[in-house]
Amino acid sequence: MSSHGDTPPRTDRRALRVLQHYFDIELHRGHPLLEEVESVHLAGGEWLMHQGDAGDALYFLARGRLQAWAADGKGNEKARFLNEIVPGESVGEISMLTGAPRTVGIQAIRDSLLVRMSREAFDRLAHEYPVLALRVAGNVANLLQNTARARSSTRHIKAISLLPLDSDARTEDFCLQFARRLARQAATVNLHPARLQEVGAPTAWVEGSESTPYPLLHWLHDQEDGHRFMLYACPPDRPDWTRFALRQSDMVLLVANAASDPNPRPWEVEIGRSPDAAIARRILVLLQPSADEEIRNTGAWLDGRKVDFHVHVRKDCPDDIDRVSRIVSGTALGLVLAGGAARGFAHLGVYRAMQEAGITVDWIGGTSLGAIMAGALASPRSLDEVVDIARTAFVKGKPFSDYTLPVVSLIRGRRMERLLEKHLPFRIEDLPTPFFCISCHLDNGDMSVHERGPLAQAVRASASIPGIIPPAVVDRRLTVDGAVINNLPVDIMQGKPVGTIVAVDLSADKVYEVDYPALPSPWAILRGRRLPFARKYRVPGMSTVMLKATELGTLKFVREMGAQADLLLQPPVRQFGLTEVKAFDRIVEAGYQHAKSEIAAWLAQRESQQGAPSGNR
Repeated sequence: MSSHGDTPPRTDRRALRVLQHYFDIELHRGHPLLEEVESVHLAGGEWLMHQGDAGDALYFLARGRLQAWAADGKGNEKARFLNEIVPGESVGEISMLTGAPRTVGIQAIRDSLLVRMSREAFDRLAHEYPVLALRVAGNVANLLQNTARARSSTRHIKAISLLPLDSDARTEDFCLQFARRLARQAATVNLHPARLQEVGAPTAWVEGSESTPYPLLHWLHDQEDGHRFMLYACPPDRPDWTRFALRQSDMVLLVANAASDPNPRPWEVEIGRSPDAAIARRILVLLQPSADEEIRNTGAWLDGRKVDFHVHVRKDCPDDIDRVSRIVSGTALGLVLAGGAARGFAHLGVYRAMQEAGITVDWIGGTSLGAIMAGALASPRSLDEVVDIARTAFVKGKPFSDYTLPVVSLIRGRRMERLLEKHLPFRIEDLPTPFFCISCHLDNGDMSVHERGPLAQAVRASASIPGIIPPAVVDRRLTVDGAVINNLPVDIMQGKPVGTIVAVDLSADKVYEVDYPALPSPWAILRGRRLPFARKYRVPGMSTVMLKATELGTLKFVREMGAQADLLLQPPVRQFGLTEVKAFDRIVEAGYQHAKSEIAAWLAQRESQQGAPSGNR
């Protein structure tokens, strides 16, 4: 249960600073304002509030980290992850001001300290300190503004537990390299249970102790205030320390040599069963052999092990380690690729421009043809290989030309399936770059996010354009093109451990006027196409109408998603037909030229704003 203690200055200096920020005044011990608030201590995993609770107070997070969850009405309090709350932010404004029940549940990721202010205290203080009311009102406005960009769940990651699953040379080398990279980025204190006093701790960790010595806990709080990162090294043979470290962590990295046994270790299972097990996001870091060897068997590591994400670190790819560092520091970059039929070839040009600008993509996802391009780019192949394969598959392979009796669709889709299976023979979980794609269940319209299983099957489902390509069968359910429900899944990328999102939107917004009062008959259209002196009508074909109908259904949502990206690229490819595969190279070039210009301007703007080189380089 939450424990209420003294007023913040007598318990934590950070809590005092949070209050000073909100009230915009200097506080001192004994200040009468401090009698109006109280501190609340939450253990990792404990709930601050449940959805539906009375909104009787406002909270300020001083230390720790919280997660916001939406319930589903079926007893599952953690049906949908919403966001994470970091120190300096407030919680519970809307319910406190309106008196309505809590709209979300808030759970502590790790041991946390908050300052609680009751509704009555807020009413009294708002009159005396108007800046408090202004700040709270501003927070409420941001929460209610639908177009506001969702905050990255990796922002302000401070405490990281590094948990090697085995003690071998490869794993130890990674942990050492990762610690060095983190220290180069910002001030880092490396905490190992056997070497605490070497880094200045007032006392050593006592194995088997039921509680943390107060001097050590107080010292750790001081270190957290004075360092950008707290890195808790957790040896497999020190379970008590590991349990303590996990309760202090914003993120947990489980590190394993992919050549070892993938089954969960007994001590790993034991810690996971602990009633105070941490709920911080867990990332499995799998140490792979060289890039020349294909990644395999990732599914065996994920089965039976509760992790939120996984990343691969290949032996001869230093940037793979850098990706882990970027994830932890909140600077990882996610790329989202929209559907757009043949116009999706522009994604390849965009990717080339990003490479030339020194931008590394850490996570990639997409819909429809954007899913196919994203899957190919996430694979072990180089960009040049991907471009050559795409040109061969779509221009020479003609996947949209195997027409059939239009009972379910215009084309059979078998040619598309064979091409995908031939050129994308990977499993999603084995891809060196993390990937996802979107499809839509035909029965109830629910969105399906593909993050495991055969890549060819997933992208085939994501690109099953209704009426043109037959639905795919996934887990005994019919699925169709993800563009039907989400053609630019920026919202899905926001749930990944990335701090920056680049989105590529190919939807058209230009208005076209026709020069006829009513749609001409099919015979008139055919005469215009076949006879040299007959009137020619500019009429879209059946495939184009179906593709456009799919696109228009989510156009408003695409605009909203695009506004939430850090950089939205909209290559000028609207002059190309949706089925104009023969324009492959021109479409790729259009994407490249547009992205090259926009990315240069974006990076220059970021550098001028931050006063230092920017971009994920």
